[in-house]
Amino acid sequence: MGRKPTKPGTAAKAGARSVTIKDLAQELGLSITTISRALNGYPDVGEKTRERISEVAQRLGYRPNRNAQRLVTRRTHNVAWVQQDNDRKFVDPHFVEVMAGVLRGARALNYDVVLTSETPEHEMSVYDRYVNDNSVDGFIIDLPRETDRRVSFLLEAGRPFVVHGRDGRPGAYGWVDIDNYGNFYKLTRLLLANGHRQFAFINGDEAFTYALHRRRGVLDALADAGLPPEAVRVLNSLHPMGDAGYTLTQQALEDPRVTAILYSSTLMAVEGHAAIVRGAPERPLAVATMDDELHYIDLTPFAGQFTTVRSSLREAGAALITELVRQCNEPGPGKGVIVPSRFEVAEGIDPAVLAEPLPALRRKGARTLQPA
Repeated sequence: MGRKPTKPGTAAKAGARSVTIKDLAQELGLSITTISRALNGYPDVGEKTRERISEVAQRLGYRPNRNAQRLVTRRTHNVAWVQQDNDRKFVDPHFVEVMAGVLRGARALNYDVVLTSETPEHEMSVYDRYVNDNSVDGFIIDLPRETDRRVSFLLEAGRPFVVHGRDGRPGAYGWVDIDNYGNFYKLTRLLLANGHRQFAFINGDEAFTYALHRRRGVLDALADAGLPPEAVRVLNSLHPMGDAGYTLTQQALEDPRVTAILYSSTLMAVEGHAAIVRGAPERPLAVATMDDELHYIDLTPFAGQFTTVRSSLREAGAALITELVRQCNEPGPGKGVIVPSRFEVAEGIDPAVLAEPLPALRRKGARTLQPA
């Protein structure tokens, strides 16, 4: 396979034209086949040779020809992210955060994201088309429902995919999620430990599993404290969460027994704060909320007022594309990733109970993540 190498930098003198694999072969004194296999990740090329080829390719400004790569590897370096056609979804700060993480991660991994939308009744035809024409290497799924049809289709098709969230089959595919159940169990237990016995839970859309798991965490914490489900009034927003926060908080305040409000998003908590200031400014209320670290919102004015459980949606987006590309490069079962969460407690709230683990029975239930 060896060839007599040219003088260093010879290929770089090719002028304005693009550097090719042939140029790299001449520069390194290696065969075109060896160069190609090294750049495409084949294991039969030694690590030192691969590193040497990579260094020279970078120095000379080599950029792979995607069309040629597709013929050799049968991969497109494209992944699909199919969205249901919803005007409100595309301006949702939660979606924007995830998208920012996905796009930045894809750029670093030399992948492109094919973002498309379709009406719910025709959504599956898009997946079918991409699978049959092999125009993408894998798929990102968000907002899963229980026994999600997209998951079922891609499991049957045998294509790489990753889910932002989990349905009732998390062991069957790759996913990225937070501990929705555990986080909201702990927030509820925290409120109970601080003397609150009647509160409202302003949740997201329970058509989706993240909201179902959060609701189940709240109810299980109440049950473990010997309180009935009626101790919490659950109010739901349609997806995406946001503009319902004000109205749902007004409804929560109709019950004079409510001393605390638990929110599924800081977007709703901030709107809810406006309703509290306007409708019950003297009423002592504890506020606890999920904080997805939305760059859209400045929470500085609420420092010390909200108890939050924080986890970055942008970090989740980066983890999604990393897991999907891993599957594309390493055929085999998908892996699950839990994005860490951290609690920040409002002034006047005793955080001691947060150090306690979930009861053993609840830890087992959280792992199964079946609907209540």
